[in-house]
Amino acid sequence: MKPEQHPFTDDPARQIARLGECVLLEQIHNWLGSITPPAPAGMGDDCALLEFDSAQKTCITTDAITYGQHIDSSLTPFEAGVKLIHRNLSDLAAMGASPHSAVLTLLSGPDLDLQWLEAFFNGVRSACETHALKIVGGDLSTLEAGHFSASLALLGQCERPLLRQSASVGDWLYVSGTLGGSILGKHYSFNPRLAEGQWLSRQSECRAMIDLTDGLGKDLQALLPQDSSAAMDLTCIPLAPAAQEYAAQTGKPALQHAFSDGEDYELLLAVSSDSDCEAFEARWQSAFPKLSLTRIGQIVPKHPAGIFVEAGSGASIPWTDGYQHWKYHG
Repeated sequence: MKPEQHPFTDDPARQIARLGECVLLEQIHNWLGSITPPAPAGMGDDCALLEFDSAQKTCITTDAITYGQHIDSSLTPFEAGVKLIHRNLSDLAAMGASPHSAVLTLLSGPDLDLQWLEAFFNGVRSACETHALKIVGGDLSTLEAGHFSASLALLGQCERPLLRQSASVGDWLYVSGTLGGSILGKHYSFNPRLAEGQWLSRQSECRAMIDLTDGLGKDLQALLPQDSSAAMDLTCIPLAPAAQEYAAQTGKPALQHAFSDGEDYELLLAVSSDSDCEAFEARWQSAFPKLSLTRIGQIVPKHPAGIFVEAGSGASIPWTDGYQHWKYHG
C-alpha cells in the first residue's frame, strides 16, 4: 500500500505562502516547461492569442478537482495532476475532438506544500505531453487553509462533433471498455478515449455520444431522445473486474455498480438502426483490438415500465441514478 500524501504542511518553509503570487507563477511556469508556450501564445499576457484551423469547429469544456471530493491523500500528487487533465480530455473524446490548448486555475490555502504542488504539476505536464496539449495561461486564488482545488478550461477542435441530442428511436446503444468499481482505482488511472472518439466521429453510423462520468444509469438518460426508453440486455453489460470486487465489499450487485458508480470515463454511443452492426463492430475491432465495444441495448419508444427496461421481458431496471452534486434526499 502506498503511503498517504497530504497536500498541506505545517512547515512555513514549505508552504506556498512563502513564495507569494508572482514568484509562485514563475515557479509554475518552470514546472510546466515546454507545454506552456511564451506570450502571446501562452502565459504572460492578459489573454492568450490562439490560431485555429477554420475548417474545423472549436469546442470548449471545463472540469475541476477538489481535495476531499475528487482526490485525497490516497492518490499521489502526480496522479492528481494527471486526473485533472484526463477528466477534461474525456469530455473532448465524447465529442470526437482533439485537444488544442487549456488554461488552469489554482485555488489553494496558504499551507499547500510546495513539494506536493511540484509533483502535481509534474503529473499535469506528463499528461499534457502525452496528448500534445498546451497550457496557455490561468489564474491563482486564495482559499482558507486546508483547501485545494484546480480547474481546467480546455479547447479542442473537431470536424464532425458528436452531440448528445442526435440519437433517435431505433438506434443501437454501445459502450467501450468495462464498467463499475472505479473507486478501486480507475477513477484516477484511466486513458481518455481520444483516438476512439475521433475515429467514431468519422463513422457515419455513429449518431450521438457521451462519456460516462456520472454512471451509466445517469448518463444514458442524457443520450435518450424525448419520449423514449432504453431496452437493455443486462447479460451484455461489460462488467469490470473491479465491479465484482467492489460488489463483494458492498453487498450490492455488480450490475448496480456498473450503472451507478460513475467515473468510468468510457464512451457511450448511439449507432443508427440502418447500419450493418457486424461490419461496424469489425471495423472497430480492427482499429482498436485491445478495447472492447459492446452492444448493450436499443433506444425504443417510451415504455410504461420505465426509462430502462430489460430487452425481451420489459421488466423495469431500477438503477437510474449516478453521481450527483448536491443530491436531494427529501
